[in-house]
Amino acid sequence: MMRAINQAAFCALALTMLAASATAWAAPDTDELAARLADNAPQCGRFEQTRWLADLDSQLESRGTFEHQDAGLVWQTTSPINDRVVLSADNDELPMGFQAVAPVLGGLLSGDWQALERYFAIELSGTQDEWQATLTPSEANIAQRLDHLMVHGNQQVERVEIAFTNDDRLELALSGADCERLEDDKHTP
Repeated sequence: MMRAINQAAFCALALTMLAASATAWAAPDTDELAARLADNAPQCGRFEQTRWLADLDSQLESRGTFEHQDAGLVWQTTSPINDRVVLSADNDELPMGFQAVAPVLGGLLSGDWQALERYFAIELSGTQDEWQATLTPSEANIAQRLDHLMVHGNQQVERVEIAFTNDDRLELALSGADCERLEDDKHTP
């Protein structure tokens, strides 16, 4: 009799633990994740970028900084060349590749999932602490240039992998940084 009670208690405990772990491993909720990303969105940060160019069978690496400003997301490459681009829907001078990526990076780095949902079908997986999102273009102009994106993060977006329709790929590693420190770094030889 005692053994039957212990087995029943063990089964009940096991079921409780499975239910708790299923909740912990459930895919994050889009609204909760969007709120957390918006709350933790860095005003400024650093990026490391690897671009695979399929036609040339070559890989380019660069790094730099980003900053949200009134004009848009300022993307400042510092190595191997120094270049500055303002990623904004209002910037008609953006090259075609940047025009496709501008709303994506702006939405991702500010936690604006509503903006992303206008252009992409979003599928979330993982946990709240280690989530990933697959973004598939639902808007024709973007679908002409982008095949899909994989986004990974925790409190912020940490890594973005973009697959272009021409077989090019772009991988970004992102980290938040203090804006004043980034400005000081620009003036240090």
